[in-house]
Amino acid sequence: MKIIKQTATELRIQTQSIFDFWLPSCLLMTLGLISLIFDYHGATLSCQRLQAKQGNCQIVRSNLLGSNIKEIQLTSLRGAKVQRCGYKSRVVLLTSVGNVPFTANSTNWGNQDAVASDINFFVKNAKHRLLRLSQDDRWLGWTGGIFLLAALAAIVLRKNETYSFDGTLNTLTVKQRGLLARKVIQYSLCEIYAVEVDRTKDLDHDIWYEVRLLAGGGSRISLPRTMNPYQQAKIAKAINNYLHQQNNQK
Repeated sequence: MKIIKQTATELRIQTQSIFDFWLPSCLLMTLGLISLIFDYHGATLSCQRLQAKQGNCQIVRSNLLGSNIKEIQLTSLRGAKVQRCGYKSRVVLLTSVGNVPFTANSTNWGNQDAVASDINFFVKNAKHRLLRLSQDDRWLGWTGGIFLLAALAAIVLRKNETYSFDGTLNTLTVKQRGLLARKVIQYSLCEIYAVEVDRTKDLDHDIWYEVRLLAGGGSRISLPRTMNPYQQAKIAKAINNYLHQQNNQK
């Protein structure tokens, strides 16, 4: 919430600008789409040994765009290891030409270690003819879905409010704008006799501050609450000074 216009006859306060809303929403939407479309959520490794050192392996990795298939000769396969980065890990195949990713980055370290162990056991034991491993990380796609839904919810449910104090018309106009509805409420400045900052504590013991305009008849006009006491005090002071200035001019 900030003051966007302040003159001798007009004071305008806006709850949020377009950048406050669009930047985080676009970021969430981008992260969600990247996770849903480009991340590989399923992987299958199939190896067939024809003789002691002859055979081939096939890696099939899939996402929403389709499947990516890679063939590896058994003579090139040296084993597998778990590659860790921070709190995530993935299984990579060790080949004579470099490392080849098998599974997607995941927080399930124990399962990744078991997959790498099975691959190494197959490589070292020529008696085993077949190996088939599958890794289903479709739950990672849910994370992208959550990001996408959060961004869409922010677009649909967002509400921007503008409080316009007009000394010439002697009115306070409150404009509420959202994707689903728009509303305009008008008050007379003569009805407003005081400004206060109300301090409340929620169930999580977080402290919130709310600017309230006290009007005749015991009614109150409440501006959106925030956790920033300095910002609310600044808004309350600006409104109070404006009302005093208008009263002195009458």
